[in-house]
Amino acid sequence: MHTRTQLISVGPALLLTLLLTGFLTFTRLQDLRQEQGHTGQLIANQLAPATQYGVLNDNLNTLESLLRATLSTPDVRFAEVRDRDDNILVYVERPKEQGQSTPQVEVFQAPIHLQGPPGREWPLPPGRSLGDGYLGRVIVGISNDTFSTRQQEILMKAGVLSLFALLLTFLLARRLARQLAQPLSAMGQALERIQGGDYRPALIERGNDELTDLARHINNLACALEQSGREQQQAIAELIQAREESEQANRAKSDFLAMMSHELRTPMNGVLGMLQLLETTALNDEQSEYAALATESTEHLLKVINDILDFSRIERGALELEAIAFNLLELLQGSIQVFQHSAQQRGLQLQLDTQPGLEHLEVRGDPTRIRQILVNLIGNALKFTEEGHIRVQTHWQPLDDQVLWFTCAVHDSGIGIDGERLEHMFDAFQQADTSISRRYGGTGLGLPIARTLAERMGGTLRAESQLGAGSVFTLEIPLPFRHCSEQAPSDDSQPLSSGDGQAVLLVEDNPVNQTVIEAMLRSLGYQVSLVGDGQQAVQSCAQQDYAAILMDCRLPLMDGYEATRQIRQLEHGSRVPIIALTANALQGDREACLQAGMNDYLAKPFKRADLQRILLRWLPARP
Repeated sequence: MHTRTQLISVGPALLLTLLLTGFLTFTRLQDLRQEQGHTGQLIANQLAPATQYGVLNDNLNTLESLLRATLSTPDVRFAEVRDRDDNILVYVERPKEQGQSTPQVEVFQAPIHLQGPPGREWPLPPGRSLGDGYLGRVIVGISNDTFSTRQQEILMKAGVLSLFALLLTFLLARRLARQLAQPLSAMGQALERIQGGDYRPALIERGNDELTDLARHINNLACALEQSGREQQQAIAELIQAREESEQANRAKSDFLAMMSHELRTPMNGVLGMLQLLETTALNDEQSEYAALATESTEHLLKVINDILDFSRIERGALELEAIAFNLLELLQGSIQVFQHSAQQRGLQLQLDTQPGLEHLEVRGDPTRIRQILVNLIGNALKFTEEGHIRVQTHWQPLDDQVLWFTCAVHDSGIGIDGERLEHMFDAFQQADTSISRRYGGTGLGLPIARTLAERMGGTLRAESQLGAGSVFTLEIPLPFRHCSEQAPSDDSQPLSSGDGQAVLLVEDNPVNQTVIEAMLRSLGYQVSLVGDGQQAVQSCAQQDYAAILMDCRLPLMDGYEATRQIRQLEHGSRVPIIALTANALQGDREACLQAGMNDYLAKPFKRADLQRILLRWLPARP
């Protein structure tokens, strides 16, 4: 920086000094040369009249004396006189000194004219005639030695003057550069400190010039950045605190959902189980109707709880899908079968139109979530249709030899939806209008959850509707598939076998659930041993072998996870199937059960058929 400042300061001054010195030197040399020319010509002009007499009378001695007198003039190297015929009359030359080189000579000449008419003063020799008065000329040679000497002196003085000016300029530029470089260097260091996070103002503000203004602005910038840094740190601290509070609130929400799920599902399991057991007893028609209505209300409440839990999973991004093999046609038939009784009671036609060949395909996906979508669509169609029909139409098309595109459209002849409100039906907690909620009920979560599930599977869920003319909801999803040589009978179609007296250990702390599940197991033909905590379960397994263990997860003294881990360490505990029966239905509960060593998972509340199906999966019927 200091060097550049000096160059910027000295450069223009040096250039200006050289230009001025060169111009003045050139002008002085031109004047000197003109002066030498004038001197030489003046000598020739003064010598010409003096030689008139000698030329007229051919008096060579007189001419020679005149010329030798001229040689005494400095810088005159030679002189000669020529007549009108250009013949040399007299020539004189200054002798060359020994060792001296031949100097450069500049020649000047002047004509010799007759001054006035010939007479007594200027008598003409006999036989000569001067018609024009021209007698000849005088030639004088002037040496350049003096000019060269003075030229060198001038150049020497100009050089000395230039060096002096340059030195003076350099000193002034150095002083100026130091005065500029020091504050600029201090400003650069201050900016480096600011860049490193040190915002303390360290620049001295003296004077009222531009550098002082710049220093003042840098100090103001440092103060502003320091203030901004403090505000940023405060904002970051507030954001971190807000994030921690949000995470804490989210954890509290998850804990609350887990607790509410457990607390709601536990009594609901008792209610639903008791109603199912009640239906197995001898009831008259009125009692059967009451039991069926209570069961339907309980299942509706369970659906509301499941929708809220699913929405919470989706909102937290914690919804995961399974990929297991299943028969798509059986799933469709099972989903429709759930609503056949309700449709018949309301006088509605519920039919399934399937494309041929679907019964020979085995697809991979999440059958629980696909069934949830279909049940939601068919349930909505049944709820909003008072007369007419509901038709479930399916179509499939192979995309290649591994993936097919499955389309399922649910047509109804219900009340329909206004086109402007159609897309809002897929927003959470939204229905066509408030009267719908008052008349038909519902949380407004079914369709948003169904569309989210379809999109998570790589498909879509769209709707077409006309007010008063019914609606069409179309599900489209890709599914990996393979052809099956023979269709295996499903669990829903084949008769369920009994337990044949196999011993099952039930680990449950809730008295109502103990009664319900024990009654279900005994009605299925199993011998039941009942314990109320995890320690008793481990002790019972150490004393007796069981065909299966139904383990609740939240138990006193020792929870179901630790009890499972200790049972797996027993001699016969590594092979016994352990099935989790828990009211926890949030994301991660199933994984926690499997990681603890359990074989399967059944969420409360469950039906008697669900319990029978999962037991048959792990305990095949005896021959």
